Amino acid sequence: MMKLLRKIITLLLVLTIGFWLGASGLLNGTRAGSWMNTAVDYFPTRMELQQLRSSFDTFPLIQDTSFTQDQEGQKSKNNTILESNTHADVDYDVVEQTILTLVNELREEQNLNTLASNDMLKAAAIIRAVETEESFDHIRPDGSGPFTVFEEEGISYPYKVVGENLGMATYYMNEEEMAELLFNGWVESEGHYENMIKPEYEEIGVGVHYDGEFLYATQIFGTPLY
Repeated sequence: MMKLLRKIITLLLVLTIGFWLGASGLLNGTRAGSWMNTAVDYFPTRMELQQLRSSFDTFPLIQDTSFTQDQEGQKSKNNTILESNTHADVDYDVVEQTILTLVNELREEQNLNTLASNDMLKAAAIIRAVETEESFDHIRPDGSGPFTVFEEEGISYPYKVVGENLGMATYYMNEEEMAELLFNGWVESEGHYENMIKPEYEEIGVGVHYDGEFLYATQIFGTPLY
């Protein structure tokens, strides 16, 4: 195992030094320099990396399992989550409402029921949007599945079926345009699109988070157990 690790570290060092030499021009006119210049041309620029980060999670997540936790005082704690989710530079409400409107317009085009906004789902989506800054994945930062979010203080949503879509993009337009950008990304991804038009869903919560550079959005769909 240690031998393999040493080989990997050595390879990374060689590649790093090689890319530096290729980019610096010290090897210009040599065969090695020609090869390294070609390799550097294929190395992504910072702008290309930002464009790559204007992306979406690799697959949507749907779970057909009921969750029956219910606690006193959840509603007031839920309100705290909703009211504390603000940012001076971004009007989260505009982004969230625009996404909700676009989703329902899409569903109407498919002759499906529109989705009602649910505060519990919205609070859960806010928590998940914040978490995706740390780990852009359906697995939460603590290693648990996404729907353990319903076990958080202030959250209670017994469900028949739930689903999650994640999205992120570099923030460079106004709130409505960013919402459209995120929504269009979901539409263009088959799995996320199917999540948005799933007939079984009745409710939705949209959560948004901004870290100063990237805008993160989470859709959590659901149908209550009762």
